[in-house]
Amino acid sequence: MTIAGLLDISPGSVIAVIGCGGKTSLIGLISGGLSEKKVLVTPTAKILPMRTGKAVLCETLMQCIEHEPQTGVQCLGLLNEKSGKLEALPEHILFGMIPDYDIVILEADGSSGLPCKGWMEYEPVIPDCCTHTVGVVTMNALGKSATDEIVHRLPEFLALTGLQPGGTITMQALESMVLAPRGMFKKSAGKRCLVVNQVEDETSAGNARSYLQNIKEKYHDRFERLIYGSVRLDVWREV
Repeated sequence: MTIAGLLDISPGSVIAVIGCGGKTSLIGLISGGLSEKKVLVTPTAKILPMRTGKAVLCETLMQCIEHEPQTGVQCLGLLNEKSGKLEALPEHILFGMIPDYDIVILEADGSSGLPCKGWMEYEPVIPDCCTHTVGVVTMNALGKSATDEIVHRLPEFLALTGLQPGGTITMQALESMVLAPRGMFKKSAGKRCLVVNQVEDETSAGNARSYLQNIKEKYHDRFERLIYGSVRLDVWREV
């Protein structure tokens, strides 16, 4: 089954994608697989512009306002020339656009490309209208040291996990990153889904299964879907 199918995405879905471990590439895979629909991809935080494939790209406020929704993927936002990323549209404009699309996918979090993160009070930026909150994690940080080279917002991550600076990132730490009261899903809306990405060998597959199975047993009613796999390989399994 496709990742969109596993996540139960259908017309009317508004999906916030959060976390760390390949959010933008997951959004690209999901949106590309739904290109027979009118699909809007836009940030409530920041996103790299979709400059490949057949996506329509709008990078200024005027372009976004004047754009007519069409079948296919449309990536809208306000280009920051310095960072090269698209930033969020004004809320009233975004909320006015949502009913005009079949599927809306929001990149609602940022991690500076690092595999772990702690969250400030205002993060992630998830509108109440979202039907799904999809959290992305990776096992690539397992066993590594909690430093600024691995963790975005290190002080907040340490507070979530109880680790000391430079401490070893464990399964328990990755669980706390997701499930602590101030962790990844603290502002979630709609169905909660957790996706372990970058699972591309037996070691990472075993770690992902163990991680998700433990969460399923301890928090059996917390998530609608628990999934692991790889955007690059486009192979997915549900726990």
